Amino acid sequence: MVFIDYRNLEIYHAAHQFVLDTYEIVKSFPQYEDNNLTSQLRRAATCLPLNIAEGSGARSNKIFLNYLIFCYRSCLECQAALSLARDLKYVTLEQHTLHYQKLDSFIRRLYRYMQYLEGKIGNRKEDKTMWYRHEKWKADQEVKTREGMGKLA
Repeated sequence: MVFIDYRNLEIYHAAHQFVLDTYEIVKSFPQYEDNNLTSQLRRAATCLPLNIAEGSGARSNKIFLNYLIFCYRSCLECQAALSLARDLKYVTLEQHTLHYQKLDSFIRRLYRYMQYLEGKIGNRKEDKTMWYRHEKWKADQEVKTREGMGKLA
């Protein structure tokens, strides 16, 4: 059994930077959101590197993959919170777009690493893997739609 040092993982460093950027962006949120959207976005973002670190100490790649799925789900939570912040005008459209793009880039890196682990596990027919593929397909469709909208703007 080989443990993975999370400090050597590119996805960990990308997630860590996303948290730092998130803490900066929420400084512009109104104070009355401190116990609501501000806190929720901080916690969701913080889950990204923490799940990577915790999962890297797992006894198997299969367990590590489960932690990365939790990480992916936290990414979706961050996306939803960022959209709310944009719609509530807590962030500018430019800030939202930049932060959202950073998150999309992280999700792509995370997905590639998850594919790598799936290949090492070798059980691509498992229900969780099929569920994950379906979720990834939906996320890819959303990214394509957003990219298409960006070209129209």
